[in-house]
Amino acid sequence: MINIINMRISDPIGYNTRLNPKLWLDNHLKEPVRNTLLRIAADFKEFVDVPFDVIDVVITGGNANYNYTQHSDIDLHFIADLSSISCDREANELFDTKRHLYKKTYDINIYGIPVELYVEDKDTPAVSGGSYSILHDKWIKVPNPDLPKYDESELAEMVEVWKGVLKHAMQTESLDSCRTAVSLLRKYRKLGLGTEDAEFSVPNLVYKSLRNDHTLGDMTEYIDQLHDRELSI
Repeated sequence: MINIINMRISDPIGYNTRLNPKLWLDNHLKEPVRNTLLRIAADFKEFVDVPFDVIDVVITGGNANYNYTQHSDIDLHFIADLSSISCDREANELFDTKRHLYKKTYDINIYGIPVELYVEDKDTPAVSGGSYSILHDKWIKVPNPDLPKYDESELAEMVEVWKGVLKHAMQTESLDSCRTAVSLLRKYRKLGLGTEDAEFSVPNLVYKSLRNDHTLGDMTEYIDQLHDRELSI
């Protein structure tokens, strides 16, 4: 069994005085970066192979803000009109499955930074400190370099709680228990993103901390091992 319990708290966000210089020049997205992201977006839409109306394609998250770290992905979001698809819930599940499959199939990065793709409904957009349209090559929401602080003691406490949850799930050696634990963690993060603090909420920072110290990656690897074992004789 993989040992995921490293009690050191990984910093979930960074505090930087400028946007990531690999991607930005004078607070404007570098042209080679934008062109590459446009190609990735077109490739992913073809990969999904389901017609849907794209309103915009934007960068959000740490790499569209001053809180990026060495672990931050480029969060590339399709803003879509899901009302054109018969059932929104089925559409969301389909897009989520497709993006995970795309990520497993292709290892795509820009200057060493992984690109993470999402499809979201125009009526429920993700909340982020910064948002930049790659279709229109302009800021939708300009990020503020004065980043809010967070409760470090509460963060440390909740990271410890969730490591305990994940450790217990692993000790059961049950595929269902491990998948449920990770699913609950993601729902916990989503609840935090829906609050006023959004990406600076403790639930989201807990998730980022567990991602940055490789806890989530190790848990995913263990789940894959359990899945292989369950389907083998």
